[in-house]
Order: sequence, then C-alpha cells, then structure tokens
Amino acid sequence: MMDFFEKYPLIEVLENSNFNGLGWAVTSVLFYLSLYHFVLFIKSRDKFYLFYSLYALINAINLVQRVKGVFAEAVYTEFSDYFIHLNFPIQFASYLIFSFFLIEILNFRKHFLRFTNFFTYYALVTSSIFVVLVLGRYYWDGYDMMRGYYITVFMPCTLIFLIYGIFLTIKSGEKVRYFILVGYLILGISSFIFAFLTFGKDVSITNKYYYIYYLAVLAENYLYTYALAIKQREVYEEKFQIQTLLVAKLQENEDLREELNHNLKNELKLKESQISFLEADAEEQRIAKLSADYEKQITLLHLQSLRSQMNPHFIFNALNSIKVFLIESDKENAVLYLNRFAKLIRMVLESSREFKISLGEELDIAKLYLSLEAIRFEDGIYFTIDVERGISLRDTKVPPLVFQPFLENAVWHGLMGKKGAKSILIRVFKTDAGVVVSIRDNGIGRAESAKMKVNQTLQKQSIGISLSSDRLNFFNQSEKFNYYFEILDHHGKAEDSGTEVVFYLKS
Repeated sequence: MMDFFEKYPLIEVLENSNFNGLGWAVTSVLFYLSLYHFVLFIKSRDKFYLFYSLYALINAINLVQRVKGVFAEAVYTEFSDYFIHLNFPIQFASYLIFSFFLIEILNFRKHFLRFTNFFTYYALVTSSIFVVLVLGRYYWDGYDMMRGYYITVFMPCTLIFLIYGIFLTIKSGEKVRYFILVGYLILGISSFIFAFLTFGKDVSITNKYYYIYYLAVLAENYLYTYALAIKQREVYEEKFQIQTLLVAKLQENEDLREELNHNLKNELKLKESQISFLEADAEEQRIAKLSADYEKQITLLHLQSLRSQMNPHFIFNALNSIKVFLIESDKENAVLYLNRFAKLIRMVLESSREFKISLGEELDIAKLYLSLEAIRFEDGIYFTIDVERGISLRDTKVPPLVFQPFLENAVWHGLMGKKGAKSILIRVFKTDAGVVVSIRDNGIGRAESAKMKVNQTLQKQSIGISLSSDRLNFFNQSEKFNYYFEILDHHGKAEDSGTEVVFYLKS
C-alpha cells in the first residue's frame, strides 16, 4: 500500500485531474445525478427535482470541456466554437436555475411569497434581455455588449440576491437549509480560492489547480443530494398525513350517514304503525286529524331521507377534488380545500337537522361550495350572488341544499369542458308572483355536455334533477307552497351561451 502511494502521490493525482480521468469521473457523476433526478421529477412532479436535474446537467456540460484523454475531448475539439459561444449562456442559466432550485426546496413560495414573485419577474426580464444580447452577438457583432451586461449588471445583481438568499435560507426554518447553505458556501469559497491561484496564469496552472473545483462540486452535490432525500421524506410524510385525515373524514361522514338512515327507517316504521293502530281504534274524525299530522311527519322524514341521499354524492365529489390536489402534489391547495370543506360539512350537517332553512343560509352554503370548486380550476370560477333590494332572505324559506345539484351540474357538466373564462351568476329578484332565484352558467350547455359523456353524464344529471323535484313536491305538500323550477338553454355567442335554472318560490 505504501509503495502505491509513493508511486502515485495524492497531490500529483489531484494536480493531473484533467488528464488521469478524475475530472471525467466527476463529470460523469453530474450526468448521472441529472438523469436520476429527472426520472424522480417525472414520477413525483416535485419541481425541486427538475431544477436540480437541470443544474447538474449544466455543470456537467461546463466541466466536460476541461477533461482530456476521453471521447469528450474529441467532441469539444470538433465543436470548440460552439462550446466557447455557450460559455456565458451556460453560466447565466446555471445561476438562475440554481436560484429556482433553492426557491423550491426551501419552500420560498410559502415563507417568502413576495420575494419569490419579485425574483420570478426579475428572472423573466433579465433572461429576455440576455437572449436579445446573445442573438446580437451574431447579428450585429454585439459580443462586448453581451459580456458587459453579464459582468456589470447581471453579476452584481446575482451577488446581491446571493447575500440576501443566505439570509432567507437561514430564516426559512426548513430542515434542509443548512445542507443547502454549506453546499453553496463550499462551492463559493473554493471558486474564490481557485480564481485567486489561477488569475492571470496560463492554462497549465489552471489545469494544475482545477481539482479544487472538482472536489468542491462533488461536496456540493453530495450535500444537495442528501438534502433532496430529506425533502423527499418530508413530502411523503405530509402526503401521508393528509391522506390519513381524508380517510378519517370520509369514514366519519359514512358513519353519520348510516346512523341517520337507520334512525329514519326506525321513525318511519314507528309512525306507520301508530297510524295503523289509530285507524283501527279511534273515531273517524279524530283519525283523519291525527292521520294528517302523522302524514306531515312522514313527509318530513321522506324529505330528510332524500337529502341524506344527496349529501354523500356531493361529499364524494368534494373529496375527489382534494384527491386531485394530492396527486398533483399541491398540498397547500389541498389543506386550504380541506379546511373549507370541513366548514361546509358542518353547515350541511347542521342544516340536515332542519326541515327548512332561510334563503340566506342556502345562499351561504352555495357561496362556500362554489369557492371550493373555484380552487380546482387553473383560472378559477368567477361567481356572483346578486340579491335585489327589499328581499328578506331570512323570511324566505327553502329546503336545505335544494340548489346543490344544479350548482354541481353547472360546475361538472357545464364549466368543466369549457375553455376561457368561467362564471356562475346567482340572481335573487322579486316578481308579482313571489321570489325568483336564477342560477346561470356560461358553460358548454346540456346538448354539448351530452355529446362529450353520453351515458355517464345523463344518468348523473337525471338523478340530481329527480331528487330536487321530489324534495320540492314533499316540501310543497307540507308547507302548502307552490315551489317549482325550470331549466333554460341559452344559445348564441360564447359569452351568451350556457344553462339557466330558474326557481319560482311562490307562497
């Protein structure tokens, strides 16, 4: 062993790193890390994998021009002009991609949203300017202008962002912050030492001390890879916690639904047996009066039963939306959606205990539901609730969740397949006959929706409409009202098309 180190002193091996394969080994590691983390990005869709993959790839391309004695040397020699022209663009891209890698892995969007938005805007502007100057290098001999912009503008700005980024990295509180901080400090210090030793020297001196940069790159990427492993574990644990919470909420809702249905069945049997007993034993007039009272109670129970069938359908759709966010690794929207969903569940369960609620409470439930659905769309849903002056929302009574199936149809069948701006307008106004509630969307319409999903869509729509019709009939029988609805199809320009459901609340 001693003979080996005497024959190949370590310092000589390091000083010949560009010629003995050590430099090529470091470059190969970077290529491997780039490919490996790109595969992880494809599987998980976590952006910090993508930016690190690009960062490792750019560093590998930057280093490959230094290695000697491998096939890469022939490639560089054959296309040396291209590599020389790529020098500044590669370094420019490396700084920006590394910055976005830090933003993602340190979760700057959560901790420092304003800074993240500002830096994104800065990166877009400075990249656009630099691209123009790079093209100008070929069209109007603008090399000096490009080089001047890079050295006198971009590099000073990068230094300012670097110093401020160190402060934000520490302040972020993320577990991986110290691994990231040590990694780019090692590379920065090593780059300074390398520049100090080789500044103004010929290429032989540069090759001699290039091992300093190689070792720094290896240490930096080891720390970043370890940080990514920690981050992957954190993301997995967060997803697992959210999934566990969702399962618990779903089970809780299922238990409540089963308990409600069981109680309703028992009450129905009890009331029907009491009616049968009274019909056989009481006087005719008394039987008629009591029978009417019990029929009203049975109507109430039927109404609750129909509502209990609607709630699980709506809750399943809401949980399915949360699942979409989890699949897309959008945990912030998933948590926001879950909090609002919990509030909506509480409102639905409270209203389920009542035979009728005020129109104002029904509109509050509709507003919360639409705010939940708007999160799922990339461009959102613009919804408006317009109430005419003079209408008492508290005194106007409606069955709980009577608007719900029509709002779901508007979102899932009308707006889901529409491109461009999506809107739902709920208007409450008064006519001579009574209060009118209009729910209008600017979606693709029932005919176009039927073409897209013939069997499945028509079946779901008909169930929702049938349940709402039955509930209004029971409600009218109990309260002696004449509530009904009609569905209107609007055709014409894109902004005038869509579907409108009009409820006539006549007392």
